[in-house]
Amino acid sequence: MATSTSVNIDLHGIERRIDTLSAATRRIQEDVSHNSQKLDSLNSDLSRVQSDLRTLKKSFEQFVNENRKATALQKAATELIRVRQELEQQFGGYKTVRETMLGVLQATDLALVKKTTISQVTEELMLSTPDYWLAPCLVAVSAWIGNDRDLASRAIAEAVRRDEEKTALTMALICRRNNRTDTCYEWLSLYFARQSAANFTKSNFTYLNAYLNGVFGPDEKHMCDDYVAKWMKEIQENGGDFESRQVEQWRDFCSDFTVDLEGQFPQLSSCVQEYSAISEYIGRIRSVDSIASTFSKMKHTEVDQQKLKKDIDQTLVTLISRYDAKEEPLRKEEQYLTAVRRFDGDTAAAKAYILESERRQTEETIDLIGQMTNVIVQKEGSRPSEKKTAVSFLSSYIRGGFERYITEKKESFPQTVTLEIDGWKGASRDGTDGPALKADFQRYMAQRHQASLQSLPSNQPKTLKIAALVLAVLGAVGLMAAPPLGVILLVGALFCFLNSSKAAKRMAESTLQMSAEYSTKLAEGQQRIDAALSEWERARRVVQEFEREQLRDVVA
Repeated sequence: MATSTSVNIDLHGIERRIDTLSAATRRIQEDVSHNSQKLDSLNSDLSRVQSDLRTLKKSFEQFVNENRKATALQKAATELIRVRQELEQQFGGYKTVRETMLGVLQATDLALVKKTTISQVTEELMLSTPDYWLAPCLVAVSAWIGNDRDLASRAIAEAVRRDEEKTALTMALICRRNNRTDTCYEWLSLYFARQSAANFTKSNFTYLNAYLNGVFGPDEKHMCDDYVAKWMKEIQENGGDFESRQVEQWRDFCSDFTVDLEGQFPQLSSCVQEYSAISEYIGRIRSVDSIASTFSKMKHTEVDQQKLKKDIDQTLVTLISRYDAKEEPLRKEEQYLTAVRRFDGDTAAAKAYILESERRQTEETIDLIGQMTNVIVQKEGSRPSEKKTAVSFLSSYIRGGFERYITEKKESFPQTVTLEIDGWKGASRDGTDGPALKADFQRYMAQRHQASLQSLPSNQPKTLKIAALVLAVLGAVGLMAAPPLGVILLVGALFCFLNSSKAAKRMAESTLQMSAEYSTKLAEGQQRIDAALSEWERARRVVQEFEREQLRDVVA
């Protein structure tokens, strides 16, 4: 028999090593945790440093910006002094001429200054401004006051030589103030002769409007009558599609008056396929009164002659006060430097302000027809007399545009409408075929009702009853042969019988519900047919009454 021997293994050394390893692991974990805390602290410090740097950058940029503004502001103040000194040195005489001309005109109105005084002052200014167009005009006015015809003629000739257009307009406006009608028209015709129909400003149209409304007095010698006809002819002959473009433009203008028929034909809009064409034409028909009223107010407005004369006199003041072209570079520099001071050294804001000011002050140059069109279309910024003038000259184009606006939808107005209700479709020509359409709709709904009834599971109650009978017979037999099976079959028979009754009841309820729904839909559909046909008759009546009359002249 073998002898068993026990083996004793000393694990103390291994345990000590494990303990040592565990302690080392704990120290490593502690070191890692400590380092992680240091990293978190470093990240926090870095975030604070970055925040401080952003704040410092923002402060520095603000400082640089403020310093730039302060420098620009200081420079603007210095440069402004220089520019104004240059203006005074180079064009101070121009300013004095402008102020003196305005003073002379006021003095002649009030008769408060001696003729000799006016003559002396104006001749001195003529010597100090040898190339300014307004100076000889001033001498001419002074000579008129002093009845020196020879001097007046020579001064006017010199003024025309320096700037014919400005001189002609200025003298025309001055003559108007002094009721020198014939002389006024001589100058006005000279001013009109220099205008191009293709490059007409709003100011040009202002003077034309004043002339046409009699502000300059009666043109007995017909000096300016032909200019408007000449300009209109130039524009018409300049483009082959001029007429069509005008008609299209006024068609678009009239389109803005189209009446929205929302809610006026509710059934037509909901069940008639052609409603869009109906509403487009009737909406235009309903807009005729509004269009005619708009043009009538413009064409028949009362012109306030006194106010128009005051406005024209103010344009004379503006014309005289306007800086000369030679001054423009320094004047623009002065305006910019003034804007820099206004915006506390912000040069970007100053430039934007100057650009916007120049945009507002710049007159748009378009052709005469375009100026007239703008006068009519713009709701603000135009005188009532200007609208009246524009409508008078553009009447033929407005009529053409209005006629196209109305008639272009006439052909698309339907002669027959198609009603669509719950899948049924029917057509009507004049709305009098309501009974036939309702009968057809009833037949359609009856067919749908019948189809719905046929879709019901009508065989289910009968099938359950047969199953109940079969199970009952089998159950009776089963009671004798195998009582437990017989009982189960009889219970099944009872279950089928009860369900057949419920199925029959559900079928009856479904049939009644379908019949009720059919009756409701039938009644509602026939009511909609009546309403739609009534609206269709009303729509046709609107069109017929409108087309019986001659197309209205909206600018009569």
